Amino acid sequence: MLALLSVAEPGSLYCPALAEAALRSAETDADPQGASEALDALGIAALTDDQLARLAVLAYGDARTVRSGVEDRIIGQDDAFRRRAQALLATAPTSARAPAPGEVGGL
Repeated sequence: MLALLSVAEPGSLYCPALAEAALRSAETDADPQGASEALDALGIAALTDDQLARLAVLAYGDARTVRSGVEDRIIGQDDAFRRRAQALLATAPTSARAPAPGEVGGL
């Protein structure tokens, strides 16, 4: 996805669809690190309100995003994903800001 973003003409890609693909990749533990990089490259403006809410669940929810891999690296990789997701959410306009950790609960 990053390669596509780097060669595409500005405005030629439908960014919410790319954000959707990145979120699904993270939600299914397919490639959380790649998803994080793609979401960073797309920026917060590419995410819909629903996608912001889903990212907040990944960033602040109880469930791990990284659930597979080398056993002694899973926690560190999951924490790194959460920090990047939280940093991205912090750039959202106040009116669109995702819920704070206490508001997400156990989702």
